Amino acid sequence: MAVATFAERLDEALKLKGWSARQAQREMARTHPGLAITHAYISGLRRGKHTNPSTEVVTALAQLFGVSVSWILGEDPPPPQLSEDDQRRQQQIREGLTQLGVQNIAERMVGLSPLSLDAIEKMVEAMRRAEQLDSESDGQ
Repeated sequence: MAVATFAERLDEALKLKGWSARQAQREMARTHPGLAITHAYISGLRRGKHTNPSTEVVTALAQLFGVSVSWILGEDPPPPQLSEDDQRRQQQIREGLTQLGVQNIAERMVGLSPLSLDAIEKMVEAMRRAEQLDSESDGQ
């Protein structure tokens, strides 16, 4: 098995989260406020233009994506991926939430397991029923 590069792993992590470099930078600013990092720098790391990130940046990115430092550096095998159906379902949920004006919630759902996504869907449906927002004829 070929060893992945940092740029390849960062690209993979961003794709798995469904994030752009700008979205990753916003989340990084929220979770690591003391670390000044721009979306342009993240984009450069992703493309391999910047090749020597600090240990602090590598560690923060690994934490942000919920992976090990070894994995993001290309030393570990990649994590298991969602099936195409689960990816499609996750994308549909994200798009639906974004259309409803809750993009932050949609972004936070990226990477959750199918079990967690089912639980969220059931909670939303229960809340809608409790607030009588759906009529019985909707079939949901």
